[in-house]
Amino acid sequence: MIEPQPTRRAEVAVGLIVADDGRLLLQHRDDKPEITGAGLWGFFGGHLEPGEQASAAFLREMHEELGWRPLHFEHYLTREVDRRDGDKGYGWHVTSHVFAAHLDVTLDRLMLGEGQAMALYAPDGLPEAIVPGLAGIIEEFARTDAYKRVKHAWDLISTTGLLVDAAGRFLLQLRDDEPGIVNPGMWGSFGGRVEPHETDARETPEEGFLREMREELGWQPPSFELYAAGPYRSLSDADPRRQLIYVYAAPVGVPLDALVLGEGQAMASFAPGALPENTVPALRALIRRFAASGAYVEMIRRAAG
Repeated sequence: MIEPQPTRRAEVAVGLIVADDGRLLLQHRDDKPEITGAGLWGFFGGHLEPGEQASAAFLREMHEELGWRPLHFEHYLTREVDRRDGDKGYGWHVTSHVFAAHLDVTLDRLMLGEGQAMALYAPDGLPEAIVPGLAGIIEEFARTDAYKRVKHAWDLISTTGLLVDAAGRFLLQLRDDEPGIVNPGMWGSFGGRVEPHETDARETPEEGFLREMREELGWQPPSFELYAAGPYRSLSDADPRRQLIYVYAAPVGVPLDALVLGEGQAMASFAPGALPENTVPALRALIRRFAASGAYVEMIRRAAG
């Protein structure tokens, strides 16, 4: 009796890389029988190294395969892909971490480090010789808000938190009263800029949100969800730069005295109908919309649990 061979498993990080005109960057894979998708068009990316985070692996692979790392990228989905019969003997079960990224350089600035060629393709004009299953992922991606976000170049990318306790109150920050900052002396939300626009570091908006929570509150939520993302312009801010803001909802299941204020004059929790008069207008409107949503009820439930 021949014993069945155990399924081999792999974990990869790959990219849906979008240019300004909406086309996606694909790689014509090497025609080697030992690799999956040999000779077909597919995503740039590769295997995670032991102990490596998916986002770090994605950035490393982009640097190795293209000589480039994106400023703006976000986690799009993680999908389990079973082995395919007849897939050149590769036979792996793959956990695929897919990132959406903006191509912020022209094609001639990239250096192909792996594969036979690279090219840009419209979502509705993909090559016939594409890795099985990828066309459906791309077509679905092109209908999402994530595609619309990474299609554009942004001057600033930031995150902010709708932090809700078990009583349904929102944790706000009284901003410093300094003339050089946005909305000085007003009650606002906790959050800040994503790293690419401050240093040479790279982080996803999710990672930036958690970092800001640690820096500003000495704490990070055990769970959080993306509630909204879109362009933002403060009424009191004359800065013409285009800003994209990611809004995350998170439960606060710890008492206020367990938090350490790392930025601003003060912090306090307010019911959505009892916000201070000097609350940032855009935040007031955002809280009003969020408090009428099912996501608000879910955050209260998580905070209580």
